[in-house]
Amino acid sequence: RQYRAQWASITPEQEARFKKFRERKGRIEKDVVRTDRAHEAYRGDDSPYTRWLHDILLTYSFYNFDLGYCQGMSDLLSPLLVVLEDEAVAFWCFVDVMETLGGNFDRDQNAMQVQLTALGQLLRVVDRELWDYLGLIDGLNFFFCFRWILIRFKREFSMPDILTLWEVLWSCPFEADCAGYHLWMCV
Repeated sequence: RQYRAQWASITPEQEARFKKFRERKGRIEKDVVRTDRAHEAYRGDDSPYTRWLHDILLTYSFYNFDLGYCQGMSDLLSPLLVVLEDEAVAFWCFVDVMETLGGNFDRDQNAMQVQLTALGQLLRVVDRELWDYLGLIDGLNFFFCFRWILIRFKREFSMPDILTLWEVLWSCPFEADCAGYHLWMCV
């Protein structure tokens, strides 16, 4: 509640002098109306899920002010809302997800580069023929896999399939042992 109150109490006059808030709020508002609109929970302009999505993302931008909001975060939050159907619980689950995946959204993109490099090393061992082909077409930067890794395949699969996939990816009891499991999914 305290994080939500921080942004909810900003007056129009304060907002006019708070550029970073206006920018984040604007990005969130643009992304929310584009997130999972085909899913029944998000249909219609008066969907509580759309409002929750907006409010949680804005609240998170105050909870983690350094990271703020980046495109793709709405994709990570949306399935949590669909499953949990509770704004507060979904917020704290999203916080936990972002503790793991937040580095993917850093401006320096170091975490993403580390994962793309590891994916390349994995592919070189698993499928040398594909690795060689990607070298021929200048594809060894693996930028075509960027979105897969950033939002854990969220836009590549249907909602029921992504819920199943995420359950598999996130249910490993030994997190360190499963840290790169999503890279195997890429291969």
